[in-house]
Amino acid sequence: MHGGAQVSFLEWERNTRPPSPPAPPLSCDSQFHIYEDPKKYPPKEGALYDPPNGKFQDMMGVLQKLGFARGVIVHPMPYDTDHRLLIDTLSALEDRSNIRAVAIIKDNVSDSELAKLNDLGVRGARFNIGKYYNELHSQASLLRSMERAKELGWHARLHVAGPNLHEHADIFSSIKDLTFVVDHMGHLDFSQGMQVPAFTWLIDRLKHHGWWLMLSNGSRLSSMNEGWDDAVPFGQAFAEAAPDRMIWGSDWPHVRWKKPRMPNDGELVELLYRYLNNDKALIEKVLVQNPARLHGFGS
Repeated sequence: MHGGAQVSFLEWERNTRPPSPPAPPLSCDSQFHIYEDPKKYPPKEGALYDPPNGKFQDMMGVLQKLGFARGVIVHPMPYDTDHRLLIDTLSALEDRSNIRAVAIIKDNVSDSELAKLNDLGVRGARFNIGKYYNELHSQASLLRSMERAKELGWHARLHVAGPNLHEHADIFSSIKDLTFVVDHMGHLDFSQGMQVPAFTWLIDRLKHHGWWLMLSNGSRLSSMNEGWDDAVPFGQAFAEAAPDRMIWGSDWPHVRWKKPRMPNDGELVELLYRYLNNDKALIEKVLVQNPARLHGFGS
């Protein structure tokens, strides 16, 4: 699919354990991906990675073990704008009250498909922007897609690596009244410290422009294999900048994981607790209240 030798990555940790202390009732994992048989749901040509083993039913078991009641399926990059798996999965649910989703909008996605996705519980559009993801969008097409997301009342998920966020600042600033959510703590390189322009720009967006951020993947961005202490000051700074606009996602099944040990998803929730100084009210905001508002749970 990608040409060249296949790289094998670790699979997700199946012995999921609940975090300590337990997550509050109605906690939400605001980002996980799902994959199925590539023969039935083939990835796009030249996909960044092969779909791993990680089915919707597997994730329902993970959420149950974590003590989470709600979840958000984020349509993964290998499927690009082919939303068949997402549509089939959501359509098969008898009760969608605790599941929402995020799709991918490009010019080739029809208005009728967007309406269908909206009816099924999609509440955001993810934009994978930058050379790293083999995704080159023209400025005009990006603006068109973001405007379409806005018309539906969806938010825009920005999956952009740190420096590239900065480079696209003009595009983001040109769209009014669209809710922006930055994935994975902006993919910052923690080893560069807090003086880098990408970090200060992000903090400004959070404090003064109503942006949101997902306090996720600190374990991946960390230079450490265990504990991930270097992620904590960044998580704390983001949470302090906009406590009412922080969400969390496991990013299960942790595709392309390159560290020696795959973390337990319970550990990842506990890392979030450290960002929030184990403050119960703040944990409730980030895991329950904020994601409910952003994704329209309970409405």
